[in-house]
Amino acid sequence: MYRRGVAKEAKICYTNVMLHVEIEIQNGKGILLTIGSVIVAILVVQTFMGERATAAVGGVDESTVHVVQDAEDQIHRLRIEQAVLDRREEIVRSQLRALAQEREERAGQWSEEDEQQSEQARMMLVELLQDRARAEQMLRESLRQLWDAEGRALTTVSAPRAKLGELVWPVNPSQGISAVFLDEAYEKTFGIPHKGIDIPVMQGSLVRAAADGVVEKVTDNGLGFNSIIIRHEGGATLYGHVNQFLVKEGQTVHRGSPIARSGGRPGTPGAGAISTGPHLHFEVIADGVRVDPLTLLPRDVLTLGAAKP
Repeated sequence: MYRRGVAKEAKICYTNVMLHVEIEIQNGKGILLTIGSVIVAILVVQTFMGERATAAVGGVDESTVHVVQDAEDQIHRLRIEQAVLDRREEIVRSQLRALAQEREERAGQWSEEDEQQSEQARMMLVELLQDRARAEQMLRESLRQLWDAEGRALTTVSAPRAKLGELVWPVNPSQGISAVFLDEAYEKTFGIPHKGIDIPVMQGSLVRAAADGVVEKVTDNGLGFNSIIIRHEGGATLYGHVNQFLVKEGQTVHRGSPIARSGGRPGTPGAGAISTGPHLHFEVIADGVRVDPLTLLPRDVLTLGAAKP
């Protein structure tokens, strides 16, 4: 429905392949890109089904189901992306507040390097408030980097019939947990589902392997979202907002081994465009399914906090 030139709602249904999509967009400028991408995805499905029609008489084959699922996943990501972009200004202002709060809380431990990083980040964020196009580009890049890392972790192959056992904390959770698994408040603030936990720690804290394993992937995106994925028997773990890498791909690590230094401070390596302060983002995959890390971590040392995400 359109009113006074502003796009309020767009609905698309493609029932021939049981694909049902509903997209609601408040930002009028983003609707053409979103709908265009949806139409392309649907056309791909339609073309593919035509090519497979002879082989799939009497039903839809597995390949077609995968194509449909990919199209639905792409549409879901477009909706999330738009939700994040709609919160652009709120996210940047949250980052500015977080920088000021960190400086105040660490007044006695604030180094010249911290001051330099903080000031550079503050200047960059102020510029982003005035440069919408650049801010949106950075948000899109961070989302794709996060999704790439999560997808790689989810498909990491572990030993068959193995079960992921109890983990150790990758960093000291003395400040509690700032965002839990599938945190509703986090999604409301940032527009994206939170598929792990956020553990607030000082910038540059030592990050340790949560269990014995092999380093599957080390991803350095510069100022974007940096991560490490470790393959274990029965699953995998993902460590996000890494500021410095201490391991290489293919390296065997043991439970508690140092693997990285944490980041998350806006404007610094590994933080990406969505982080609002120093912390480690931690995800766990068990038996091919993403699970709440708190179900596998010891709870006796944990204090649930209300720190920034």
